[in-house]
Amino acid sequence: MLSPSTQSAAPDMPPYKVRGALSRREDLTASSVDVFGQFKASGTVTAGRLKVSGECRIAGHCQAAQVDSFGSLRVHSLEAEHVRSSGYLSAAEDITAVTFLAKGAVQLGRLTASDSVIIRLSASSRINQLKTEGSLTVTSTLSGLSFFTKPIHRLNCRLLEGDSLQLEHTTAERVCGKRIIIGPRCRIQEVRYTESLHIDKASTVITIIKLNSPGGTSE
Repeated sequence: MLSPSTQSAAPDMPPYKVRGALSRREDLTASSVDVFGQFKASGTVTAGRLKVSGECRIAGHCQAAQVDSFGSLRVHSLEAEHVRSSGYLSAAEDITAVTFLAKGAVQLGRLTASDSVIIRLSASSRINQLKTEGSLTVTSTLSGLSFFTKPIHRLNCRLLEGDSLQLEHTTAERVCGKRIIIGPRCRIQEVRYTESLHIDKASTVITIIKLNSPGGTSE
C-alpha cells in the first residue's frame, strides 16, 4: 500500500528540469523532474512525476506518483503509483508500485506491485524477489524472430509470486500463484499453485505442489 504522500507528491512545488549534465548533493522536491541528459542526485528525490530521457542516478530514495524512463534509471529504492521503463532500470533495494511495466532490462532487489507487473524482455534481467497481488506477465519482445537468429534473453529470479502468472524465458527457484502458465524456455525449480497450472513442453519444472489454498497445505 502506497503512502498518501506518494499519491500527491510535491504538487505545489515548481518543476525541475535537467538539460545537459548536472549533479545535485541536496535532497530534491519538485512538482516534476524532467531529465534530458545526465543527472546524478546524492540525496532523495520527491516529485509528482519523474521523466528520464537520458541517464539518471539517485543515490537515495525516490518517491513519485508517476515514473517514465526512456533511458537509464538507477535508484537506491523507489516508491511510485505507476512505473514505466523502456531501457535500463536498476534498484539496490525495494521498488513498490501499483503498476509496473518494463521493456528492456531490469536489475532489481525486490519488486512489489499491488495491481500488475508486465516485463517485456529485450535483454537479460534479474529480480531477486517479485510479488504482486494481481497479474504478472513476462514475455520476450523478440518472439516473432526465428529461433536461430534471436538471442535468448532471460529473467532470473529467486521468487515470483502473484494471483495470475504467465511466464516465458524465465529461470526461478520458486513460482507461487493461483493460475500459472509456464510458457516456453522456462526453468523452474518449484511451482506452487492453487487453481490451475499449464507447462509448455519446451520448459522444465522440477517440483510441482498443488495447494488447497494460498499458503495452505498440499493435497
